Amino acid sequence: MDSSTAGTFVAYALGNEPATFTASAAAVPESTLQQTGYEFVANENMEIEREFSVAGQSRQAIVTNVLAKHERSVDLGPLGSQRAAVFTALTTPKAEVLGETFNPVAEMSATDLAEMAQDQYQGVDKTQQQRTSEVTINGTTTTQAKFGATTTFAGTSVDVALHVSEAVELGSDFLVTFGGYPQRLSGEEENIIELMESVGSA
Repeated sequence: MDSSTAGTFVAYALGNEPATFTASAAAVPESTLQQTGYEFVANENMEIEREFSVAGQSRQAIVTNVLAKHERSVDLGPLGSQRAAVFTALTTPKAEVLGETFNPVAEMSATDLAEMAQDQYQGVDKTQQQRTSEVTINGTTTTQAKFGATTTFAGTSVDVALHVSEAVELGSDFLVTFGGYPQRLSGEEENIIELMESVGSA
């Protein structure tokens, strides 16, 4: 059995080589990018290793998540134009090793996921949840939460908003989305929600 294919992965067999699982990248339609003013930046791989032990048997697993990153330049007044509006779609594969499932984002709350979102927005601090609402991503209704936070641009503290959606299925992967922008931007929340709801398979 090939343990290095994309899809729903099951790796029961033991061996010296780790079981490897790789997500497929998510994508935002070009029409949505044009409408919201965001640009695709890059797909970035994020590798996680974990060892599973069941009934005296052990197997190493290597999971490769994919971060599809997007940005938009915004006017921050005295700070000038900054690429301070960001949107990221994270895909992580459904992986099963020795009968144990390894896809932690499927069980994470928006608050837990907000900690991951901080890594996508430079120097975020003092995250505090403000409210939640429903969004429909890939045909599934899920929860998205809005958080208030602070960050620093050019040595100046800026209040920012972070949006995080809980996981939905996207083909053989799970999908989580993150958005962040300075709170002073009018209408940016609508852009982030539109980006969230437009994400699909690449």
